[in-house]
Amino acid sequence: MNLQEFVSKTLQQIATGVSTAKRHDSRIAPKIGLGEDDPKILRTLDSADGVFLVEFDVAVTASETTEKGAGGGITVLSVASAKGEAKRSVENSSVSRVKFSVPISYL
Repeated sequence: MNLQEFVSKTLQQIATGVSTAKRHDSRIAPKIGLGEDDPKILRTLDSADGVFLVEFDVAVTASETTEKGAGGGITVLSVASAKGEAKRSVENSSVSRVKFSVPISYL
């Protein structure tokens, strides 16, 4: 998977997850702005309720095992047995970190 595909799929999955959570609880991902009383505080636009950010820091691992050849990424060589025959396989894997925040209203 190239970087463009990774970014696109990651953002789509985050948006879908937040949207699903929002359907169950309207306090998740409200429309927000800075508070008039204190511009350091995030508040909902409709009711001025306080908002905090839930921060996520997720490690994403992608791996691909092939019978022949080796591509980019981290390569781990292993020898396995299938029906008594030795079999060579190559595993390419990469680990990426994704950080994002989702606003939640207090009330």
